[in-house]
Amino acid sequence: MKRTLLFFCAIIFFVFTCFNRYTPIDLKLAKPTLMDVEIKGAISNPGVYTLKRNSSISTLIKRSGPLLENADTSRISFTHILQNQDVVVIPEIKEIKLISLNSATKEELQTLPGIGPSIAQRIIDYRESSTFQTLEQIKDVKGIGEALFNKIQDKICL
Repeated sequence: MKRTLLFFCAIIFFVFTCFNRYTPIDLKLAKPTLMDVEIKGAISNPGVYTLKRNSSISTLIKRSGPLLENADTSRISFTHILQNQDVVVIPEIKEIKLISLNSATKEELQTLPGIGPSIAQRIIDYRESSTFQTLEQIKDVKGIGEALFNKIQDKICL
């Protein structure tokens, strides 16, 4: 009886070893189910967030809070699938403040590239004698030539 039992145990052991029941698993092939992604820019709560794999930018935005009012989403694909350690930057819409030649203060005029205190004062003196009718009239002010006008023409208005 003992021999028969031992014989069956040996056969069962042999069957299990022949069918590779205990195959080793390569852990390099296993992928984690979570990932870390950073978001910054025009978002309420910038920072690093842990998301599930194959999450999209829209999921990240929902987790990090609403977009700010000045967020520029024209270049963002909300369906883009994120990867581990991605960085998402939400750009801001920057409004260009134009400087009025006929009403700007001396300090405001000095914010223009190439305009210092003396040229700013000359602009104020010029407009007190006659107001600017066109942007090109600023070239009549001493010290402002074609090169300086080209640098500031998209930053000034009447």
